[in-house]
Amino acid sequence: MKRSPVPPVMAGLLVVLGAGAHRSADAQPVEHPLEPAVTSSPRETLRTFLDSSKSKWALVRDEGEGQRTKEGLQKLLALDARIKGTLDLSEVAPEARFETGDDVSVYLYEVLSRIQRPPLEEVPGNDDVENRADFESWTVPHTEIRIHRVAKGTRAGEFLFDPETVDRAQEFYERTWHLPYRQPPPIENVSSFLEVYGGWNVPITWVDALPEPMRTVAWGQAIWKWVALLGSLLAALVLIAVAFRFTRRRGKVRSGWRYLTRLTVPVLLFMVAAFLFPWLAEEILLSGDVASGMKLSTTAVAYLSLAWVLWILILGIGEMVVSRPRIQTEGLDASLIRLTARLIAIAVVVVLVFQGATAIGIPLMGLVASVSIGGLAVALAAQDTLKSVLGSLTIFIDQPYRVGERIIAGGYDGVVERIGLRSTGIRQLDGNVTSIPNEKMAAMEIENVDRRQSIRRKTRLRMAVGSSEAQIREALAIVRAILKDHEGMSADRPPRVYFDEFNPDSLSIVIFYWYEPADYWAFCELAERINLEIVRRFAEAGIELVPPTSTTRITSEAGDPLELRSSSTDDGES
Repeated sequence: MKRSPVPPVMAGLLVVLGAGAHRSADAQPVEHPLEPAVTSSPRETLRTFLDSSKSKWALVRDEGEGQRTKEGLQKLLALDARIKGTLDLSEVAPEARFETGDDVSVYLYEVLSRIQRPPLEEVPGNDDVENRADFESWTVPHTEIRIHRVAKGTRAGEFLFDPETVDRAQEFYERTWHLPYRQPPPIENVSSFLEVYGGWNVPITWVDALPEPMRTVAWGQAIWKWVALLGSLLAALVLIAVAFRFTRRRGKVRSGWRYLTRLTVPVLLFMVAAFLFPWLAEEILLSGDVASGMKLSTTAVAYLSLAWVLWILILGIGEMVVSRPRIQTEGLDASLIRLTARLIAIAVVVVLVFQGATAIGIPLMGLVASVSIGGLAVALAAQDTLKSVLGSLTIFIDQPYRVGERIIAGGYDGVVERIGLRSTGIRQLDGNVTSIPNEKMAAMEIENVDRRQSIRRKTRLRMAVGSSEAQIREALAIVRAILKDHEGMSADRPPRVYFDEFNPDSLSIVIFYWYEPADYWAFCELAERINLEIVRRFAEAGIELVPPTSTTRITSEAGDPLELRSSSTDDGES
């Protein structure tokens, strides 16, 4: 059976009773709780570790007999800090150092209490270190337990149990636990005892009252601890699943408040990972690899769920800004606001992921290299998309059109329905929707029809070639009278009517007039009234209008002329 002692910290340690344990020494008082471990030489480091461990377990034994005091807990914490101060935990993931230090301190003390170790006077002390500049480490005779001089970092120059010893402490314990004690500790076989019993709020009498199978140890933990852990995990998963289903019930609606309702699931995940399971691990006293694995996994979930919370929160704030009446929800302003919110959210998530990776011991440089290579690959694969995004920025700066405006661009004439980060959607006059990449929209000539101040009409009236001067003058007078002070006329742009051309088949009168505001359908109604009035009054005056024609003469093979007649128009609106 694998033996994995539970982290002996805080209240959890105070449940250890002295049942079956004998007194070996009184607990040493701690007059200076903030005094650090003395690690100036292998002798001082070993002395600090052994004396502090002995005092700690004597204190646990005494407090376990019923006198659980606040002062005892403070002494316990001070002693625990000194013990961990003798361990080089630099190669342990930051979030796992606390639990790892707890386990290693128990393993090493059990091992050093069972093996034959030299007297402290024979261990290299401060004088030996000072006299030998090349002194770097000392190994306990006949073992692989080594104390070395730290080469770099905040603790450079101190002598600590080296990282390999920290990593192999459990192995050393499993190879020596069957040996008798050479220096009996205040509490014997504490690791086996803590595999079964729980923390401060789990009385020993409760555990003793459980059926024997529930107190059986499996994979380093009593069965009742596995039941409590898995039951809590199942309850948390059910709660999160219910919250997920409830928040998705209304469908995918894009709004700020809708984003905020989706905070429920990640907030629950964060609370479970950051508070519930760490508290549970303390109360049931998880141990060994299970405790370290639980700490690292809950830390990872806590960082990821916090990143999820901030992602939703930032996007929700962006949607609240977009929902303001002055901003078109499908316009470029809205798209850029959403893009800015996403960029901020991505930056925050990346920072949290990197912090979480550092905390759980994932190599940061390898992660940076992977992200850099992946980012380069994505950038190369998304060149066209990036060009369109830059085109979107150009459109945002120049503002050549907005959603709802009619434009003519690249031969497409229609109303702008959508301006996205990648493309612009135009509903053409025939009803079809055309999407044009913003990269092309930023480069092409765009005619914004809806931004014209007025609509100009240019048209021609063609009178018969045989019309007299009087008829021409009368026709001009009729048209000018009809257009005088017409609806929608601007004072600085009156209508213009001229007799301008002699054509082979007609006499041409050109007409210009403008209509304000630029309401196309109201302009069409005015043009219709003007046309009907011209037809009526020309008919009354006996003025003949002829259709515009052109004649093409083609000779047949026999030499006989063939005549083709076609009509043409010269009527424009702009």
